[in-house]
Amino acid sequence: MHLDVFDRHRVTFDGKSHQLVQVAVYREGRTDDALGFDRAGKLQHHPVKPVYEASLTYEPREGVIEVVAGDKDVREVMAGFMGRHLLGIDFKGDKLPARQYDLGVLMEPFGFPTDAAAPVGQVIERVQVRELRFQPLDLPGQRVTLECDESGGETIWDMADRHIGPAALRCADWVITRARLVVRFAPHGKSRSGKNLNLTITVPHGCNLKSMTDRERLVGEKYLREWGILKGRTETDGADRS
Repeated sequence: MHLDVFDRHRVTFDGKSHQLVQVAVYREGRTDDALGFDRAGKLQHHPVKPVYEASLTYEPREGVIEVVAGDKDVREVMAGFMGRHLLGIDFKGDKLPARQYDLGVLMEPFGFPTDAAAPVGQVIERVQVRELRFQPLDLPGQRVTLECDESGGETIWDMADRHIGPAALRCADWVITRARLVVRFAPHGKSRSGKNLNLTITVPHGCNLKSMTDRERLVGEKYLREWGILKGRTETDGADRS
């Protein structure tokens, strides 16, 4: 096993910087067998010991340990090791509540208010809803998914009125279980066009923010909260927390 310990800082969407300790863990796995050529060019079976990687972070401000690992069963164990052996604390394994997403605001046309005074590169030009997945409350095993592109000429709500029925979404007989938003940033510098941020949210706990860059996660989380879609804690996605 090999450990790398780093002192880092996490910048939150309010511009504040917070101390963060990160530990990268590299663990040798069980011996496997792989085909390969030896020096004489003959095909042989060779023993291979794979290396598995995990990451832990500790933020003193929140007192939170986060674990990212492929094996869900060992995440709490790893958090306990970090608490007891690296931090010297009495680790109790209390888990933080999962992040909650609520797409109720998209049941009718939504304006997506943005900050015109945002830093350069973070000014939003427009937000479009490209996909909504609906579920009828009386038929929970069925879904209706509507998609529209930029050149479609109508909004996703126009499509919902046409395909599901006018006012059908306002009578509480349907819920939205997934949405895809395209956030277009205003161009800046020498760029002639702004970049897109594609957000896919699945209720109650799913969002693709965890696969994005730090900057994209900060901006995405900021606005998902302001729009009333993201509830609960302020940390970014992607880790089991203990």
